[in-house]
Amino acid sequence: MKKEEKKLKNIIVLLTIIIVILVGLAIFVIIEFNDERKDIRELYNHNNGGYNESLDNPNSDDNNDSNNNYISREKALKIALDDVKLNNSDVYDIDIELDYKYNQMVYEIDFKYNNYEYEYFINAENGNIIKSFRERD
Repeated sequence: MKKEEKKLKNIIVLLTIIIVILVGLAIFVIIEFNDERKDIRELYNHNNGGYNESLDNPNSDDNNDSNNNYISREKALKIALDDVKLNNSDVYDIDIELDYKYNQMVYEIDFKYNNYEYEYFINAENGNIIKSFRERD
């Protein structure tokens, strides 16, 4: 009888642990979902309360971001390249995305040069460098 009681207690403890883990996971997912909703709401409000379809696809062929009073992608790239004293012809694997980060619209610019990968975050409105990183490729 004692062995059966011990097995039952072990099963109850195991089920309790599983339930605690599942509740913790559910809370984590809810928090992440709310953060994502907050970011979307801030992005929506940032655009004067209007919906801007071009922000949904920053990789679209439409590189004309001037409708939003943003500097051009080319200007943002030039700012990043000037910062590391490189030319367009020196770098490869260039990727430029318009995104909402750090509570503002930014161009996230990635490129490679000489076995390093560079990443820049440029304010899309004024061209200021917000953050930059360099790491071995």
